[in-house]
Amino acid sequence: MLDYIKSTKQATPELQMTAERFISLGYQRLLTFEAIDGGFCLHGNCPGDIFLSAYGLMEINDMSRVYPVDEALIERTARWLLSHQNGDGSWQSRDYRASGTLATTAYVTWALVEAGYGGQAGVQQAVSYISESARQEQDPYVLALVANALVAYDSDASTARWLVDHLEGMKVVDEGAVYWPTGARSFMGASGESASIETTALAAYAFVRARAYPDSVQGALTFLVRAKDSWGTWRTTQATILSLKALLLAATGGSADAGGEGSVQVILNGEEAGRVEITEDNSDVVHLVALSDAVRQGDNDLRLEVLQAGRSGKLNLMYQITAMYYLPWEQVPPDDMGGEAMSIEVAYDRTDIAVDDTVTVDVWVSLTKPGTARMAILDLGIPPGFEVLTEDLSALIAHTAEGETQVERYELTGRQIILYLSNLNSEIPLRFRYRLRAKFPLRAKTASYQVYDYYNPDVAASQAPTEIEVH
Repeated sequence: MLDYIKSTKQATPELQMTAERFISLGYQRLLTFEAIDGGFCLHGNCPGDIFLSAYGLMEINDMSRVYPVDEALIERTARWLLSHQNGDGSWQSRDYRASGTLATTAYVTWALVEAGYGGQAGVQQAVSYISESARQEQDPYVLALVANALVAYDSDASTARWLVDHLEGMKVVDEGAVYWPTGARSFMGASGESASIETTALAAYAFVRARAYPDSVQGALTFLVRAKDSWGTWRTTQATILSLKALLLAATGGSADAGGEGSVQVILNGEEAGRVEITEDNSDVVHLVALSDAVRQGDNDLRLEVLQAGRSGKLNLMYQITAMYYLPWEQVPPDDMGGEAMSIEVAYDRTDIAVDDTVTVDVWVSLTKPGTARMAILDLGIPPGFEVLTEDLSALIAHTAEGETQVERYELTGRQIILYLSNLNSEIPLRFRYRLRAKFPLRAKTASYQVYDYYNPDVAASQAPTEIEVH
């Protein structure tokens, strides 16, 4: 984003300082995930993983365009990847293997080329491997990864052009939108709609880099804009990152149609609720109109009217309407609590205690449908005025038995315990307990309890808060 606002001359000192602060924090945190043997791994202090090391290399290289990074780190990571290449030019990722050797090799190749290592003999061998293997592959997700690797290496090469043409023939057109559905699980374990968003963003990115099929690029961007959730993101971190990369590249590369110039009036229940002036300078940014004060109970009539269009006589714009509301927990429909694919049960051994007493909390989490959630998040609300006895959580991480769900790490915030789980499976539920100590007399509720598959957020379950009283 910092690269975008600089290149489009939209950066202000305040905005640039904020972005650079976030990048600095992210960079420092990223360094803590460098593996003990080189490369990167999911939680640090573990052996390096091929895919995550390539992902780290891609991330650091992106940062280097706008922020000073340690060049030795880029060199070290690239050399680590090259040292773990197979004799046939491929790479295999130990933990992130859902997409197979071809996808892993394509992603590593893409990362190395972007970092400036395209001239290495290992990269050239990898390009040959994926060029030959791609002609037997049928899944759009894998082919989109291969296309990006080959287009980055040489966009005019015959295999790169063949792949782009092949992906063009696999697109699905739906009411002006273009997308690529996939049956594969992405590297991070996404499937279904989340995986299709990732695939569409990857295909659009490759098309823009190859300067091919601008109509399909515009259709893919339309799909991505429509796929945004109510928070303005794309369901998962990975889908959001890839969607932003595609949208930003299209905006700066000139493949997306300009929005045009003109004026749009927002009318709610017959009254003007806002007006947006579109100019050449702001046609590619989001304009927000807050309607909260004018929304009435029951049905509302909302209209958008183009008051004036520029010389072209039309405005090529998209819009999204987002509503948010809160309900008392006792009014939340059972279906909204999840439970079809996951279940969660949290029980306090008592809810009426004295100051300095401890309370024991039992937790049961399970995947109720066959399969495995490779990365899940467990969010446990903490009542105000309590401290967590962290030795229980540390012991949970240290003593997980082989074959059980691995609790990789945990984080504490003021209101919750966040646990990062790997390989939550349907055969062995996760069961554990932890303790809280009451520090003050009060009566309060915890935050709610939630568990969800990080890269398939529809696979989730929640439980209402617990009320507790301390004397």
